[in-house]
Amino acid sequence: MKQIPCLKHDLSYLLFIKQDKNEAKYICEQCLLELNEQYIQFEWQKVIVINKALQSPEHLISKLGLSTSIQGFFNDLDKYDDKTMNSDLINFQTQFQQIENTLKAVYKELEQHAKGILNMKQKIRDELKKIIKFDQFQQFAVNLEQLGDSINQQAIEQNEKILHQYFQELTKNSCQELNQKLIDMLDRFKQERKDSYEEQYPQFKKVEDQFKSFILHQQSFAQHIKLKYCGQICTKYDGKLISYSQLQKIINMIQSKLNKNIRNFSQIYLGSRDGLSGQAFWNKVNDKSDLLMIFKSKSGNICGGFSPCKWQFNQGYLQDNTLSSFLFSQTQDQIYPLKEANKAQAIYSHQSYGPIFGGGHDIYIDVTFQGHSSNLGHSYQCDQYQNITNSTHLFGQATPNIAECEIYQVIFF
Repeated sequence: MKQIPCLKHDLSYLLFIKQDKNEAKYICEQCLLELNEQYIQFEWQKVIVINKALQSPEHLISKLGLSTSIQGFFNDLDKYDDKTMNSDLINFQTQFQQIENTLKAVYKELEQHAKGILNMKQKIRDELKKIIKFDQFQQFAVNLEQLGDSINQQAIEQNEKILHQYFQELTKNSCQELNQKLIDMLDRFKQERKDSYEEQYPQFKKVEDQFKSFILHQQSFAQHIKLKYCGQICTKYDGKLISYSQLQKIINMIQSKLNKNIRNFSQIYLGSRDGLSGQAFWNKVNDKSDLLMIFKSKSGNICGGFSPCKWQFNQGYLQDNTLSSFLFSQTQDQIYPLKEANKAQAIYSHQSYGPIFGGGHDIYIDVTFQGHSSNLGHSYQCDQYQNITNSTHLFGQATPNIAECEIYQVIFF
């Protein structure tokens, strides 16, 4: 891109974009230093490097106030290029020269994996360009260059207004629409890739016992190049009930409500392993907080709830001042937040019962994990959805009849 001089500072050029809710501004290095001195909490991470953004839509997208998990994904994606991948492969190639021909097949699998990452990156980049209308962003640079020697403050300000409108449209509704488009896109790419160890490296098992040092090297490499799909790697979930897209919605809901980043989900209870009973339940959950509970009914419905409140023997109703408690239905693809008027009744904690959410018992499971009821809509909001039959909506039947239950303690950074 042609260098455009800054009108405020001699011998300085417009290299960056500072954008926020109110405006978008082209700035130079001196402008950037002045802003840093002027504002104690100046947000460097939101500054867009123009040349880098023109070459890398993932750099541009990482500066737009996305959810924490999506922003982390694109920050990581920006690090992967031919040089990085080739460097990793050369390290492997050096080690391969010291071992037998049995490892040649393994090398080809690793090479294919690296090519797959780069190929996926290109596909994601192509889709990103469509989603964020990247051609419009590029046009701003073209328009700026076309000003040529006739550059003036009025022309720059007009360009900046149009640029600001572009960012406003892209990030409208706090990036909710953009976040969802990116989650849907990444979910499609996730389904295309085979993430299991055995599927990626069928030849590797043949030499595992003979080359333990190589296994350690390969595992390190695999961890290094495995991208964090919207936080899935750092927020490990080992269960079988929740889908990838549902997990991302739960992660985004918890992180946005509590303003914390999730590190992982630690399983503390599994009904099929520990027993579907009130005693088994309380043996695992007593004195624990930040619990995510997932239920599968015998009719096949999958639902659950999260609350930061601590589950303790005989405490009765517990208040959630953070309003971060919520229920969800994966079957219906819906989330039901706690009503502010009912924050004092987020959960009911008593060892004579199983898990209970809400004052009117939006979820009420007895000690047998088969009986009682659901009265969705009492303490948790469901009136934003139409055609809800409150008593059967979550479990698909009038009584819970739980076939499986997973409970995780959410661990934060």
